[in-house]
This record gives sequence, C-alpha cells and structure tokens, in this order.
Amino acid sequence: MLYISYRQSYSHRPAKRPRFASSAFHADEERRGLISSGSSLGGDVDDNLSGNGDAVIEMDLLPPRWADVSDEVNELLADISRKSSKLDKLHSKHVLPGFDDNRSAEEGEIERLTGEITNGFHECQKKIRRIEGMIGGEGGSKGEETMGRNIQISLATKVQEASTSFRKKQSAYLKKLRGLSGMTTPLDRTGSPNPFYQDSDPTADISFSQSALQQSATLTSNDASIMQREREITEIAKGIIELADIFKELQTMVIDQGTMLDRIDYNVEQMSVHVKAADKEMTVASTYQRRTTKRKIIILLIILIIGFIIILAVKPKRNSIPKPPPDPNAPRPPRIPI
Repeated sequence: MLYISYRQSYSHRPAKRPRFASSAFHADEERRGLISSGSSLGGDVDDNLSGNGDAVIEMDLLPPRWADVSDEVNELLADISRKSSKLDKLHSKHVLPGFDDNRSAEEGEIERLTGEITNGFHECQKKIRRIEGMIGGEGGSKGEETMGRNIQISLATKVQEASTSFRKKQSAYLKKLRGLSGMTTPLDRTGSPNPFYQDSDPTADISFSQSALQQSATLTSNDASIMQREREITEIAKGIIELADIFKELQTMVIDQGTMLDRIDYNVEQMSVHVKAADKEMTVASTYQRRTTKRKIIILLIILIIGFIIILAVKPKRNSIPKPPPDPNAPRPPRIPI
C-alpha cells in the first residue's frame, strides 16, 4: 500500500476511490498504520498525510527530459533488431524456389517488415533531434548539458550502426533478386580497398540502388511474376536510399557534436594543465614558507643565546661583594731594608 501511495503522489494524480466505503476505510487504516510505524525516524506523519490518508512524498530531483527519449530510442532499436532477424529468415526463404501463392504471401510480409523497420529508423532520427532542443534548457547545469550531448552522440552512433547493418543486408538481398531476374550487377566504382570504408560509406549502396531503379523503370515484360519482383526491387532500392540519407544525417550530427565535445575536452585538458601548474606553484610556495619559518626559529634561538650570554656576563659584576677596608690597628708586616 505504501508503494501505491508513493506512485500516486509521484504522478500528481488523485487516488482512485474504492467502490465500497468499508474497503476504503480499512485501506486508509492500514496505510496509516504502515506509515505510523516509521514515525520513529523523526518525521511528522500527520503533516505528510493528505486528506484521504495518502502519503505525500516530495520528489525534488527528477531525471532530465532526454532520459525518456533515450529509453524510447533503445526500445525502438530492440524492436528493429527483432524484426530484422525475422526479415533475414524471410529473405533466405524467399530466394529459394517455391509456389507462387507462398511467394506472394512472403513478399507481402517482407514488404511490411521492411516498411516498419524503415519507419522505426525514421522515428529514432526524430527522437534524437528532439534531444537537441532539450539540451541547455532553463535550470540545466553544464554537466547535464554535456551528458545530454554525449547521450545524443551515443544514440546517433547506435542508430548509424543498426541502419548500416540493415542497409547492407538489404543491398545483398537486392543483388540476389537482380541475379534471379537476370539483370547485370553494376561494378563497384568506389575504388576503396578499405573494407571498413566500404561498409560505412553509403555511396556504393546509393549508386547500386539508383542503377536498380533505372533498370526497373526501363524494363517491360508481360510476366506478372517478373513485374512483381521488379516492384519489390524498386521498393527495396528506395528503402536503401532512405537508409543512406538517415546515415548521412546522423553522421553529420555526430561530427558536429563531436567537434563541440572536442572543444570541451580541450578546455578540460587545459584546465587540468593549469591546475597541475598551480599545484606545483603551491608546493614551491609551501616549501619556501616552511623554510622561512625554520629561519625565523633559528634567528630567534640565536638571539636568545646571545641574550643569555650577555646576562651571564653582566650578572656576576652586580652580585660581587666589595672587599672590607684595611684595619689601622692591625700589625703591618716588617719592611726589609734593601
């Protein structure tokens, strides 16, 4: 019951009344008993109770607004991953020979999943854009702003990787369909020997998809199956081009935010250098101060020693007893004649 009251107070919604008054009475009594058991911790329970007996709990610190957007993007990516795995199985099954009825159903399912996955990437892109407007709002600290930009870059990178993987799968499936249709595959004109560059650069996929669209537009055939396959090729090629556009926009976002974070990191590094230099100066100053204190103590001891020597030299003269005058009646020693 305490959890229910906590949830209701957090959402700032009035608690729903039970249907029966007796149940409400017993629930309120039970809730008051649970809360009163914790009153020994020093809190005033009566002040924290609302009119219906619910505990009002203050929520001072709330997570940033972009935290919900981050969770939504991660959920979309997880859903895209599940649908992509299902689509891979359909692709592997669809390129095999089969009956026309089954192939039509498979093509419809493939088209539906492809559209949902592409729309999912568009939703991720929109949500990542929303984070930009949430960063640096009123009441936000510099730390939250930096954290928000890091989250934005991280999400954009995840969406980039997922869209690149899906785009390469679609491109490979498109090549298989073109091979089944008897079309020629255009040569790779990128000229890049780096496989990482070929996987991340969407230029080759865009060129291949545009070539497929051009060949599909010029193809004329009376065979319904061939025309259906060409329509499928056209939809896949358009989807690949859309994914490439999403990749480019996210890449621009990552580069821009990365440049800003590089400047922030540079300032942090410079501040660290200045702090270390100041620490060295403080260490040197502290050493000089300790040496000055020692010198003062030594000079004071020397002055005290000189003072004690002067006191010891002067003190016997003041305390010496004067000699008594000679007695005139005392016999004088005889003088020896020379």
